[in-house]
Order: sequence, then C-alpha cells, then structure tokens
Amino acid sequence: MNRVVVGVALLALAVGESLASEQETAGRPAAPRPAIAAIVEAFGQHRIVGLGDAHGNRLGEAFQLALIADPGFLAAVDDIVLESGNSRHQELADRFIRGEDVDPAALRRIWLDTTQQQAASGDVPALFTTVRALNASRPANRRLRVLLGEPPIEWENLKTAADYEAWQAKAESSRDGFGAELIRREVLAKNRRALALYGAGHFFRKVVDRSMVTLLEGAQTRVFTIWTNAAFELSSAQADVRQWPVPSLAGLRGTTLGRVGFASYLGPNAGDVPAEWLAPMEEQFDAVLYLGPLSTITLDRPAPWRCDEPAWPERVRRANLQRPEMGDRLKAQCVP
Repeated sequence: MNRVVVGVALLALAVGESLASEQETAGRPAAPRPAIAAIVEAFGQHRIVGLGDAHGNRLGEAFQLALIADPGFLAAVDDIVLESGNSRHQELADRFIRGEDVDPAALRRIWLDTTQQQAASGDVPALFTTVRALNASRPANRRLRVLLGEPPIEWENLKTAADYEAWQAKAESSRDGFGAELIRREVLAKNRRALALYGAGHFFRKVVDRSMVTLLEGAQTRVFTIWTNAAFELSSAQADVRQWPVPSLAGLRGTTLGRVGFASYLGPNAGDVPAEWLAPMEEQFDAVLYLGPLSTITLDRPAPWRCDEPAWPERVRRANLQRPEMGDRLKAQCVP
C-alpha cells in the first residue's frame, strides 16, 4: 500500500473516531413513546413515579386527568400524592374521595389552609372530583387514595410573624421532608405504589440543599422522575421532536435531550439559576413529557378573589405573616 493510500486511510480513521466521539458526547436521539403507557410501565420497576410540572400548566393538568383515568394506571397504582392540600384535613379528603357527603365549607379548607396563600383556592380541584367519580365504580380495596402533601399547619394558632417563623423552624414544616416521610409511611410501608404530582422543583436531583427525591433516594427508594416540558423548545436540540405524537414520553439517559444543560429547560425567563442546578438534564430527571410545542403551552394564574369574599381578610393576614410583600401583592389582586 503506497503512502498516499495509507495517509487517506489514517485520515478517514481519525475523522471516523472524531465523529463517533462527538456523537457519543451529543448522545443518541431521544425516542418518543406513548406517554400514558410508558408511565404505567414505569410502575413495574418503581414504587414511586414523580410527575413534575409548572404550576398552572393547562395541558399538564389535562394530561394528569387522562393518566389517572387510564385502566392500566388504575390497575397499577394505589395512591396519588398531591403537593397542594393541608394534610391536617386528610380525613376530609378521604371521605370525599370515598364518595361520602362532605360539608363544602369544611372541604375547601383543604386548599385554603396551606402555606401557599398566593395560590390558595376555594374550588375543588378537578383531580379530586375525577378520582371520586372513578372510585364510585371500583371495589373498596382498589379505590385510589389521594394523599395531601402539605405539612399540617394550624393557622389559627399563628398570630405574629414570629409565630410563623417558629413553626417554619420545626422539622415537620419542611414541605420536601414532610412529603418524603408521608410517602414512606403511607405508601412504601404499606407496599403500595404512588404517583406524586408536585412542582418539578421537588424532584430535582442536583439541588442547593435537598428535595423530596434526594431524601427518598438517600434512603434507597429509587423514584422515576418526569419533567413536563413547558419552557424549552425541544426541537431546537433535536429537530425530529416536531413530528413526535402528543403526548409523548422520552427517556433522557444517554440521549441528545438528556445531554442538554438543565438551565435550558427552565427557559429564557428563569432568572438566576443556582450553580448546583447546572448539570445535564439527564442528571436531574429520568424522562421528559412532551405535550406539544411551546406555542401550545398556556400557564394559568389562579382566578382573582373578590374583595368582599369572607375568607379574603384571613388570606391576606396569613400572607402578611409569611412575607409582608406577599400580603401587599394579594391586596392589589382582589376584584370588586
């Protein structure tokens, strides 16, 4: 073989190795699967699946309702753990979900009595009414249970900002810590399976301090975590996403979408991102839920309250105890 041929062969080999190295760094293309079937399948390997979303994502909420009504889901899952809802009122939630008559004024305290006064609502969430309807035709031992993930705060006993700060200092006030312990006690200890529906931040693996997932996985409970995409145009990283069916679920490990930096998934309006979060997406989440291009995503704000609503002054009082600026914002939001 002459020197020219050898040189060409060596050059081709070098180029091939370089392209292979670049492809390995970029990862293989993420492959879409029918979302509901893929999530149901995940329960075959995991006791806990965490479906994280941006609060107010209308398409995300619609998908959640479709998921829990799926026969495969109903056959595989026992519990739904919700971020929103004061666990102090778990008995009321259980009674409502079982189909019992519950006083509406008492029921609404589940959503009014949380630490999230900026999003507090007196309306019964569609997920509760959907689960109640599903349970009506199911045997007692196969009814879904909805677990309330908020720490059991007693607002009537908190009169000053100092009272609220003292409550916050207690270990049981940690929303991630409480959620993790709730899952250990009510799901894992009873050999059940649960879908956890939280804001996606509670499922981060790369965190400033800790998350519900780091607490569970630190105790050897592997959680399958899903990011509902609402801020990153996935097709900018992988062009064929434009042709993906809606909804689709794609695994992230070793893929093009998994190698994208997590900050990109937060979108251009994320603001300052803690250095601890700056990792490839595959190190934060196991899968991404695709509900369509960003042009179809709508984030709703809570409906405004009337200024003469009887519960309004108490809501503002609670917000002031947490942060005076939160109370000021609420005051400006009510409508005549």
